[in-house]
Amino acid sequence: MRQPLIEIKDLSVGYQSQKVLNQVNLSINSNDFIGVIGPNGGGKTTLIKTILGLIPYWEGNIIYHIKSSKIGYLPQFNPLDNEFPITVFDVVLSGLAGKKGLFRRFTAADKTHAENLMEQAGITHLKNKAIGRLSGGQMQRVLLCRALMNQPELLILDEPSTFVDNQFEHELFEWLRKLNETIAILMVSHDLGTISSHVKTIACVNTEVHYHQSSKITPEQLANYNCPIKLITHGDVPHQVLAPHK
Repeated sequence: MRQPLIEIKDLSVGYQSQKVLNQVNLSINSNDFIGVIGPNGGGKTTLIKTILGLIPYWEGNIIYHIKSSKIGYLPQFNPLDNEFPITVFDVVLSGLAGKKGLFRRFTAADKTHAENLMEQAGITHLKNKAIGRLSGGQMQRVLLCRALMNQPELLILDEPSTFVDNQFEHELFEWLRKLNETIAILMVSHDLGTISSHVKTIACVNTEVHYHQSSKITPEQLANYNCPIKLITHGDVPHQVLAPHK
C-alpha cells in the first residue's frame, strides 16, 4: 500500500524579489518514480533543493512523513573538492556521516554495504583510487553509491545521466528500476524521450507544477502546461523535434 512520504502544499519559492515557484502542490508517495521536466530556469532544481531544506520557501508548507536522513540526494554537479586526498571508498562511506557522526568508526557491516553498492555500480576496481583521478561518469557512480549508503526511502536525482556514457545510462536506469521496488525516486531530467521509458509519472515544472499521472505525455499537453521543453525522438536517424519559434 502506497504511503505518503512528502506532501507539498501551496508552495512558493524565490530569490530576493524574484518568484521562481508559485503555488506548487505535489505529493511524493512510497514507490513513486516521478520524472521532473521543464525548461532551464523553470524551477526544477529549486524545487528539489527546497524539498531538501537547502532553500527556504516564502509561502505554503512541506509536510515530511520521513526523516531527513532517509532522503538520498545526487546533485547535478560534483560537490566535492577533487584536490582533497580522499578515495572512492571513503566517499561512499561518507554517506553514513550524518548517521554515524564525524568521528564514529565504520563497522564491518558498513564497509560490506559500501562494497556491495560499488559492485552494483561497477566501480569496485576504483575502490582505492583518489577522486581527483575519476572521470565525470565515474564520479556520478560514486556519488550515487554515497546517496544510497543510508538506505533512503526517497532518492532525489538531479540530471543523473549528464556526465555518463550510453552504456552506464542504460545500467543506471535498470538499477533505478530495481531500486524503485523498495524506494521512491524523484528524478530531474531535460530528456523526456529517455525518462518516459522509465518513470511512472511526470511533473512539468515551469514556475508552476503540473503533475501528469502517466509516463506518456504529448506536445499538446506540454503546451497546456506551459512547459516548452525539447522532445527527443528515437529511430534509425537520431534527431530532435523542437517547438516552433515565434
